[in-house]
Amino acid sequence: MAGLVLGLAGLAATRLGQLWIAFDVFSNFTLQFAVVAVAFFIGLLMPRGRLMTASVLLVAGLTALGVWPHLASQSATASVAAPGPGERALQVASFNTLWVNDDAEAVRAEVARIDADVIVLIEMGPSKRSIPGALRERYPHQADCYELAYCNFVVLSKLPIVESEAMGQWEGPPFIRVKLGEEAGGLTVFGVHTTRFPHSQAQFRQVAAIAARIEATPGRKLVMGDFNATPFSRLLSGLESRATLTRLTHLPSWPSYLGLPQLAIDHIFVSPGIRALGQSRIGEPSGSDHYPVMMPIAVPLTP
Repeated sequence: MAGLVLGLAGLAATRLGQLWIAFDVFSNFTLQFAVVAVAFFIGLLMPRGRLMTASVLLVAGLTALGVWPHLASQSATASVAAPGPGERALQVASFNTLWVNDDAEAVRAEVARIDADVIVLIEMGPSKRSIPGALRERYPHQADCYELAYCNFVVLSKLPIVESEAMGQWEGPPFIRVKLGEEAGGLTVFGVHTTRFPHSQAQFRQVAAIAARIEATPGRKLVMGDFNATPFSRLLSGLESRATLTRLTHLPSWPSYLGLPQLAIDHIFVSPGIRALGQSRIGEPSGSDHYPVMMPIAVPLTP
């Protein structure tokens, strides 16, 4: 009974973020609270072995959540549509490589395996800064913001970058912005990394600030990164509405421990006019606590 109460109370708490942003953290665990509630409800119906039944169902449910992104990623590769007239297909990806991850070779190999047209790398600590140079032949167009505090992004692109900017310390989250050339329809790409709980109010202010900056940027936009928030959160819905974006990702990408990610906190958003050509998928963590997220999109080549 206590487990059922916990699950139901947790589900109720997921909506409290609408009243006070500090409570929005509970929304990130909506699926987990649902698993707890269902497991203990079924256990309560059993004539005997109630706790054992609930415990087995709880473990099975959380395991299923972790297996889901792997299975979804396998099926996603078989269903990629072709771009339409006047569109260019782009494979795009975002990967929080983890600041303290020293396995640069594993990260380099995973970036090469993903083989995206444009990829944003986050938390590129000193031990991984040889990776862009090692991939220069594959990715001749690159931008980074190492010189700025708290701005540890790298953008690798197969297509020309015509301008770039980055900010590490401002009212919004650290970000990097690059604009691609006419080969990609002048697409603007943002790489973003927000703060996380327990700094919920600061995170909310960061999202509001970056949303305003994205909305004020002309042209079509692709926004990728680690938002430390799931699709159930007020934070992500606020970003979508304020910046006129559509979120294309939903698969759990964190944590990579035990190979069973539970929370979808790494995301890809697009502005109107850009469409998905397939489903999102995850890659291999390569020493990080995040899985990379990736997907194919179609970008119009005309304004």
